[in-house]
Amino acid sequence: MHDEVVDRPGRSPDVVDGRRGDRHTRDASPRIGDNYAAPPMRLTIRLGTDPIGRADPTILLAMGLPGGGVVRVGRTHVLVGPGSPSSPTDLILDSDALSNTGLAAGATADVTRTVLAHAARVTFAEDPLPVDPRRVIRALTGRPVTAGDRLSIADDSDASVTLTVADAGPNGAALIAAGTAIGPAGATADPAGSSEPAEDEPTTAAALLAGLDAELEMLTGWIELLTSTRDLPEAWGLPSVAGVVVAGPQGCGRAELVAAAATRAGATVREVGVDVVFKPERLVDVLESAIKTTPTPGVVFIDRLDAIVGVDAMFRTQTSAILRWFLDAVAERPRLACVLGVSAATAVDDAVLATPLLPRTLTVPPPDLRRRELLLRAALRRVPASEVDFPAMAAHTAGFSAVDIVSAVVHASAMSARTGRPVTTTDLQEAAAGIRPSLGSVPTGDIPSHGFEVVANLTETKQRLTEAVIWPMTDPERFRRLRIDPPRGIILYGPPGTGKTFVVRALAHESGAAFFSVKGAELLDKFVGESERGVRELFSRARAAAPSIIFFDEIDAIAPVRGRSTTSVTDSVVAALLTEIDGVAERGDVVVIGATNRLDLVDPALLRAGRLETHVELGLPTREARLALLHITDIPFGPDVDPEGLADATDGLSFAELTGLLREAALRALRADQSALSVGLSEITAALAAIGR
Repeated sequence: MHDEVVDRPGRSPDVVDGRRGDRHTRDASPRIGDNYAAPPMRLTIRLGTDPIGRADPTILLAMGLPGGGVVRVGRTHVLVGPGSPSSPTDLILDSDALSNTGLAAGATADVTRTVLAHAARVTFAEDPLPVDPRRVIRALTGRPVTAGDRLSIADDSDASVTLTVADAGPNGAALIAAGTAIGPAGATADPAGSSEPAEDEPTTAAALLAGLDAELEMLTGWIELLTSTRDLPEAWGLPSVAGVVVAGPQGCGRAELVAAAATRAGATVREVGVDVVFKPERLVDVLESAIKTTPTPGVVFIDRLDAIVGVDAMFRTQTSAILRWFLDAVAERPRLACVLGVSAATAVDDAVLATPLLPRTLTVPPPDLRRRELLLRAALRRVPASEVDFPAMAAHTAGFSAVDIVSAVVHASAMSARTGRPVTTTDLQEAAAGIRPSLGSVPTGDIPSHGFEVVANLTETKQRLTEAVIWPMTDPERFRRLRIDPPRGIILYGPPGTGKTFVVRALAHESGAAFFSVKGAELLDKFVGESERGVRELFSRARAAAPSIIFFDEIDAIAPVRGRSTTSVTDSVVAALLTEIDGVAERGDVVVIGATNRLDLVDPALLRAGRLETHVELGLPTREARLALLHITDIPFGPDVDPEGLADATDGLSFAELTGLLREAALRALRADQSALSVGLSEITAALAAIGR
């Protein structure tokens, strides 16, 4: 966002289908992750040879384009990047771009950052086209085009031909993408590998709002209350209220929720960008202008508020005072409301939010499994794709915001454009692997690399874990049919080395859930309140990455029976755990699993129904289980080794002890022969003798 007021109707934006123009022509809000319009810069146009315009990096940074982007110059739009012009106020354009601007070299012009959508189709005045549409796509992918532009394209013989843009949908200016349809004006455009989306395919805005019916209804009610023509707060004798706070991670749909609620309430949204306002006095001017000029009924939406009043903000004290004045001013103007968008209520100075003028904080959850699948479908609606496994990709993108998902699709699309083949599930997985999930400021868990196929035997254990974890994530309808809530807490108990941790990691892989593993003592902190804060942050991260699994290994160390410890820290941690575990709906798709060698040491309050209610015992492995492990181990046995006899000889050993035995035998084989390729009976016999067998 920028320090300029942006007027927009309360209509839900759509990243992918791009029903949006630039600052001069747009009729909806900017795209996700690009929610502001910058003020124009007055630059001098110079002639160059680079097809990408070049400007001073400092100027681009001031425009909100540190790495370059699209700007409007004269009659056209140009892609610009950092360069080294002779003067910081110069903009260097090649001859084609300069001609399209309608300006002469040496002229000065307003240069404005713009937000352009991907074009569904671009038509040209030439009929028939003198060049293959696929060559146009390859030459111009990622480049802006505007109706009236003349573009030089190399034909099949590498000779230069000129094309005149007749129309660039949807608003006369757009970016050419791999799926853009190309053709002559008045004819059906060649899709160049794409087709028009089906009517029932979701848009990105709709995907972000999926599952937020309660939040949308509540926010709509608040806006209607504060902006009604009947002046309901005054008529009903209600206390003075300025608006509400909408909290949620970046990319979770805050702006889309506000736009949709305003549409329902019949109000206009005016978005105020404040995240790069560096002077308190400038903030006063921006907010005062918004209050005076926003038409009523109207909503002043300030997103990313924590940038100026967060706990680490530069002028937090001054800006907090200014925000309090702003809230008073909004409350005094009839039919005007404000919505403050923050990443989390805890990220903002208490002096701002602890006011009766903001009586409600709505929390927008991060995209869950269903919303991520809808976002993927929306982002791929015009991209040539082949048999994409959307449910699998939704599970694979735990912790991804809408921006992350769109970035993955763009990266996969770039690979498709280069190779000419449609995007596949593998392409998307590779693209997603290179993106760090942005929800939360700390790692959002991992997905273990092994599944149940490497878990020896334990058939009943795997079945119970599947019922308690995988079924609720993949087929929740079976629980709804019987009108029961699925179990949300599991505890594994049994002797050390019986595979508790191993099987839980395999479970995380099978379910596709993000995996948060916490050793018992890791959460304990000697400072008052720090352990409880660690518990809250852990669950917050897990909710952001849902579906997810929180695994407390050695849970008896952090949740012992209360009253028996010499310190009050563990008692406080138990209380914090109980608070977080209670309430399945509030946790979302988060499963809590604990493991312990001593079930009797765990506080009974954690073990009751509704908490860690599913108790699974993992005893010492049976002969069949030991034999199964011997059959799937990676250690190569010599021809004289009988797995059946070895399974008999290792009675009473845990999985960990049996694995250690095999490792010791392999080391003995290497000591005897560094080029050994297998482990023989003699090495195994010696290893058994070493442990008294």
